[in-house]
Order: sequence, then structure tokens, then C-alpha cells
Amino acid sequence: MEIAYELMQNDFTEAFAVHRQRRSAVKGFMVVVFWMGIAFASHVLYGAMRAHDTMRLLPLFFLAILWVIVVEIFPRWNVRRQFTKQPGAHGPRKLMLDVSGAHWRWSGGSADVEWRNYIRSVEGANQILFYTSPSCFNILPKRAMEAEQLSELRSLLSQNIQTRK
Repeated sequence: MEIAYELMQNDFTEAFAVHRQRRSAVKGFMVVVFWMGIAFASHVLYGAMRAHDTMRLLPLFFLAILWVIVVEIFPRWNVRRQFTKQPGAHGPRKLMLDVSGAHWRWSGGSADVEWRNYIRSVEGANQILFYTSPSCFNILPKRAMEAEQLSELRSLLSQNIQTRK
């Protein structure tokens, strides 16, 4: 099977979001932290309203801004920066899959990876991630494939590496 594509910045952004949310423990932790933040904010807001002291809300306001920066803005900025400063991420790419493994070709390089070197694959809404380590992965956008190719790819992955949705 041969798939030709070109990575876009949005592919990187979505792939890193899938990577961050790949484990249920991370999802669960983020839900707990979110609800603890809501409970804390409600407590501070109630106390400030009860005491008629709006200055008590200032730390809460700064914490909310810090939360947005750390959870939303910084990761997006970092992914965008990584995409723009990585020459190998730009230009046409080709992935060839066969019984021996995956053969990646791009302008300026290539990689041949046997199936036994992949520890897992993760399928997101718009891409499939091929992991060679817990944090190192290659991105394959689903938009580069026809429905029958995607079905064939899923079959190939299930035969050769552990997949998670």
C-alpha cells in the first residue's frame, strides 16, 4: 500500500491533542482537576460575594488566566513552533506499507521501520499515529486515504501492532 500526502499545521495540532489524550488516566486526571478548579472558584466567588470584597476575586482571575495559558495557549504555540521550525515536516511525503514494515519518504530523508519496532498506533478523528516509543510518533492524516485504503490500513495495523482508538 502506498499513501502520498503533505502534512499541514492542523495535522500537527490535532495529532498532539490525540497524543495528549491517548491514555484514559490523563483524561481522568484532567476531569478531576477541572472540577476541583470549578469547586475552588465557586468557593472563592461565594466568599467574596458574602464578604462584599471583590478584591478577593483577583487571585482567582489570575489563576483562570494562567490556566488558559498553560492548558490551551502554550501547547498550541509550541506545536505551531515545532511545525514551522522542522524542515522535514514540510513538503510531499510518501508512506509505503508492506509485510516488513513502514517505509517513510520525504524531501530530505527517509526511514524504514520494521513492524516489530512499533509499540502501538493510535487512531484519532483525522489521523493515525505510529509510535516507536511512548512519546515519538509519525503522523498519517486520514484525508490522504480513500475509504478502502483506510480499511486496509486498519487491518494491516491490527495484524502487526497494537492499536488503540
